[in-house]
Amino acid sequence: MKKVLLMDMFSTIHVGNGALLENTIKLCKAAWGDCRFDIITLDKKTNSLKYSADRLHSPMFGKFWFGQSGLGKSLWATRQALFMLLQILNELTFRVPSEKLTFSKEQKDAVQAINDSDICVSSSGEMISDTFYQMLPFWLFTYWLASKKGKKLIVFPQTIGPLKMGWTRALVKLALKDATIIAGRDEESYNTLLSLGLSREVVMFVPDVAIQQEIGDADINRYLPNREKKVIGITISNPPKREKGTPLDFVEEVGKQVEKLDPKQYQILIMPSNYQVDGISKDYSLCMSLQERLRTQFDTSILENRAYFPDEYTSLLSQLELFISTRMHVAILATSIGTPTIAINTQHKIRGYMQNIKAEHFCVEYSEMDRIAQLAGEILQNPKEVSEHLKGQNELLRRKHKPFVERLTEVDARQA
Repeated sequence: MKKVLLMDMFSTIHVGNGALLENTIKLCKAAWGDCRFDIITLDKKTNSLKYSADRLHSPMFGKFWFGQSGLGKSLWATRQALFMLLQILNELTFRVPSEKLTFSKEQKDAVQAINDSDICVSSSGEMISDTFYQMLPFWLFTYWLASKKGKKLIVFPQTIGPLKMGWTRALVKLALKDATIIAGRDEESYNTLLSLGLSREVVMFVPDVAIQQEIGDADINRYLPNREKKVIGITISNPPKREKGTPLDFVEEVGKQVEKLDPKQYQILIMPSNYQVDGISKDYSLCMSLQERLRTQFDTSILENRAYFPDEYTSLLSQLELFISTRMHVAILATSIGTPTIAINTQHKIRGYMQNIKAEHFCVEYSEMDRIAQLAGEILQNPKEVSEHLKGQNELLRRKHKPFVERLTEVDARQA
């Protein structure tokens, strides 16, 4: 039985990350059969609701610097820099057991998890980019360390880039140069990998794993009991501003477009997709504001403030007439089951996916938010035609997972 370490999962409390985790495991099993999966995650509490708590590990760098004061951040950075320097020198020289050169239980546990694995998998989704430049060196170090320890490093389909800073490009190339497979999930990511000088024999274009998501069991009428009106689902978010620059008021811009629809025919389900363990996430807060705006005109409801696993969320998506989203992975979950979707391009990865399924017509830029009502009208006039197109395109994408699984099958962990 192969021992697989998923190195960089965030938390199933984000529906998209849950879909990445669930379907990465699914493709690993398709290639290698039953495996022992260990998961490095920032949220062991939520992931333990679905995965064995004994196989969950905190990141090597703990909770990073979040919640610390200025002095605390400086001390944290100093400790981590010293730890990484010792590990790098050790791997290049004496190769003392790595766990002896750790300063915290998180470092020791993560190092042991790498040591105990045959295959190390990255499936973070979008970490390898300038957007997350502050955290990027730490995650790249874990990939480099796995390769130096002789593990098979496989980068599952994810967004690569933008990488426009010289130092981030250099670090990514250094960390990934010994990887067995590196998969970009859209054409831009694939080309970015090649631009780093990485081998074409290693780099692949592979669609996002979330298109493999299975549908669970949920009843949308639990939230909206009126069975006569059709349901439009909406999620808005607080996306990273580094890539797009000027922020947008999604409550205002999406709200005024949805208000052009007929409240006698449609009701609204607000569907936040990113939550937090305690309290209310920024996404949920924005979604509540949108509900407050729309409830004066429409019958509206909002999902509960709790974790939704991707199969349950996908079941709700399957019962919609239309979905409007600023989040990529829930847009993937919707379109992969044929739910007509208008995707707002908050990051280039979203347009990349919509291009993959030949649905870029339904991808809206910040400068053209007034297209939403027009596109909604197009879809609602003939939803079945749009749905059949989406189902057909996603079936073609799923077929592109076959050569990826075949490549995974060729990975010989016994050489690790």
